[in-house]
Amino acid sequence: MVIKDVIDAIKLALEKMDKNYCRLSQIDYDKIEVMNHFTIFLSEEKYLERPFAYEFYHQLRRLIEEGRVDFGEPIIQAEVDKRYQHIFKKGKMPDFIIHLPNSRRNLAVLEFKLATRKAEDIRKDIEKLVKFKIKEELNYNHGIEIILGTNQALDVLRTHISDWNKFEGEEIIFIEFNTDSWKADHSVIQFRG
Repeated sequence: MVIKDVIDAIKLALEKMDKNYCRLSQIDYDKIEVMNHFTIFLSEEKYLERPFAYEFYHQLRRLIEEGRVDFGEPIIQAEVDKRYQHIFKKGKMPDFIIHLPNSRRNLAVLEFKLATRKAEDIRKDIEKLVKFKIKEELNYNHGIEIILGTNQALDVLRTHISDWNKFEGEEIIFIEFNTDSWKADHSVIQFRG
C-alpha cells in the first residue's frame, strides 16, 4: 500500500469524527476534588486525547467496513503491548498499529497527542515511532504522529516540529487535525534524536 493512501485514510477518518463524541462534557471543574493545577488544565481544555482516539478508531473501522478504505490484509489495532514479544523492556504501547497480526507486515504505527501538550511529550512520541521503524523485530514502514488542536496551538507546535526536522534521519509523518476547522493536513520531517 502506498503511504499516500494511508495518510488519506487517516485524514478522512479524522474529518468524519463526530464532535459530540470528542468534546468534554461542560461540567463545573471547580467542584472536582483534584489538585488545583489539574482543575485549571481541565477548565482550559475542550478535548482530551482518548475520546479523539476512540472516535477516530470507530470512524476508520466504519470506512474499512464500507469499503472506502482498504489497507489490503493489514488491520488496525489499538494499544497493542509489545512486551509480550520481548522487544521493549518497558513495554512501548503505541496508540494504534496497522499491521498483519502474526506476520512481519507492519505498515504503520500511530500516536495521538494534543498540540497543547509539552513539546517534550510529543518528542518522546516521535522517538517511540522511530524505535518502531528501526527495531528489526518490528520494522514498521511508517511512523505517524497525529496532533490535535486549535489553529493557535498548532501554530505554536509547528516551531518545535521545524526545529526537529533534520536533513537526515527517520521519516516521520505529522498529521495535524485542526479542531477549529475540523480539517486535517500533513507534513513530513526527517527526525534524528
